[in-house]
Amino acid sequence: GQSAFVGRLDLEEDGLANYVAALINGWDSAECRADQPVVWAVDHGHPDISWLMHGAIAKPVAERLRQDSDIGDKMRLLSGVAATEQGLRDALNSRHPALVVTTSHGMTGPLDNPAMMRSNLGLLVDHQHGLLEPSVLLAGWAPDGAVWYSHACCSAGSDSATSYQGLVANGSTVARVLEAVAQLGAQTAPLPKALLGAPKPLRAFIGQVEPTFDWTLRAETGQVLTNSLCEALYNRMYQKRPQPVGLAFHEVHRHAGQLFSQLDSLRRDVVKAVAGAKEAATRTHLAALDRQSLVILGDPTVALPPLGG
Repeated sequence: GQSAFVGRLDLEEDGLANYVAALINGWDSAECRADQPVVWAVDHGHPDISWLMHGAIAKPVAERLRQDSDIGDKMRLLSGVAATEQGLRDALNSRHPALVVTTSHGMTGPLDNPAMMRSNLGLLVDHQHGLLEPSVLLAGWAPDGAVWYSHACCSAGSDSATSYQGLVANGSTVARVLEAVAQLGAQTAPLPKALLGAPKPLRAFIGQVEPTFDWTLRAETGQVLTNSLCEALYNRMYQKRPQPVGLAFHEVHRHAGQLFSQLDSLRRDVVKAVAGAKEAATRTHLAALDRQSLVILGDPTVALPPLGG
């Protein structure tokens, strides 16, 4: 993703046929509305990471969308206690949004039951700790050309090995989760797979193939590190001529390269025993890897329909 606009597609035969047919036709019959985006943000309060995701991603994106004169109050924000799976399904059914942005925990358990963990991997966990089941969602809603950004652990799936090896304490809860996810192997999470292969499929799904951490969202100073995400989701995708998702998210992946360059400098400081350099290097390394784990599922050349289109 740092050097090319890459998309991934992992669908069974029927789902693949649905997606390719819609792609060839340019989603010409899609009824999704660019002026009715839905933002859904679970927030369990500080210090839970959902609080940080809400404040660093969902809230600023929602504010930019609401300030757009072509969108305004047609944007639907469901946050905190309103961020239930029923509330999300109702909003999708009534709004038919072209853009869906969700921030929440993604299911990465139970660690002692790999089969169940695989079937639930990355499913969005709502405010009441319920799961957004793909089959229930699709029973009442058709993705129909929407683009979905999901910031949650393993929302896009898992990889054959974790990139975070050695960066977290051995034997810790985080280390056990990383190990259990990696043991599932490389796979696409069930939610994007169902949405991209639906009869009226999603255009693209953007999410993580690793667990995500609070350290990857803000610097040690407290400054958030999510501006490139917010720029991609509004400033780039909501232009007069919307950018393709691959191009829109290029800055996010380029940010990973900047963080890796910063990491090299911090490692030299670690060798010199500069105070605080080791923690800063670990934080920067985690943030860079988090940007790398963000993937686009679907064709990276697809774009939102223009406002008013």
